[in-house]
Amino acid sequence: MDATTAKLASLRLAPVQAASWGHPETSGLPTIDFYLSAQALEPADAQANYTEKLVALPNLGCWLVPTKEESGKPPALDLAADELVLLCPGNAFKYAPQHDRLLAAIAQRVPRSRLVFFRSRPEPLAEKLRARLAESFRRAGADFERQVTFLPWQSRASFRALLKRADLYLDTVGFSGFNTAVQALECGLPIVAREGRFLRGRLGSGVLRHLGLDELVAPSDEAYVELAATLATDRERRQELRRRIEPARQRLYRDAAPIEALQHFIETAVR
Repeated sequence: MDATTAKLASLRLAPVQAASWGHPETSGLPTIDFYLSAQALEPADAQANYTEKLVALPNLGCWLVPTKEESGKPPALDLAADELVLLCPGNAFKYAPQHDRLLAAIAQRVPRSRLVFFRSRPEPLAEKLRARLAESFRRAGADFERQVTFLPWQSRASFRALLKRADLYLDTVGFSGFNTAVQALECGLPIVAREGRFLRGRLGSGVLRHLGLDELVAPSDEAYVELAATLATDRERRQELRRRIEPARQRLYRDAAPIEALQHFIETAVR
């Protein structure tokens, strides 16, 4: 996504060149030989999505450590006592217009919900998202002004406090989040994910499946709306999920298998 990086990647600077999934899709460049991804994040036919030779490292493909606890207060939301917080934490560019209707449908199904978004940079893109959502909510018969809040970008401590306060996390459809999903699970927050066709749409669902939380992964747009609405209105089930997340999230951390596989790949590729 950075112009300088793209220029460098277009050059043959070394006998073996590889990319990984900071930007979760193929480079499309003949100068990049390998793409390092993860078994838990890719579909069975994933090689067809890459011009590079795909190397799927075990599990989540990376070494994670628990996030350092930071104390903070969640931002004020002026909620009624019975309002539910459905957190929508993706950057504005991750919300494609064709998926606006899903969020509006969830709001229409759960009228006592508050969908919380963030005014990420660039600001004009966040404003476009807000305008699109307002129209989608109007068509769905949902109350946009009462049910949607756009917050300023938060500090890490404040965002973590909001993750702990929220009732449900709605993963972005089509362009999922990975680090944010991991942070949410660290705070015990249940996630609803829509599993996509490509790596970029499978980050959240891959993490959930890795932890044995497959029931939080929706296979279709309709199932995504149904799952979100059902969980939002079932407090006991959300509490049960929080109890399951606490021991399961230990599987996220200090996984040596991807490191060993990466070492093997480098040694083999160099030879």
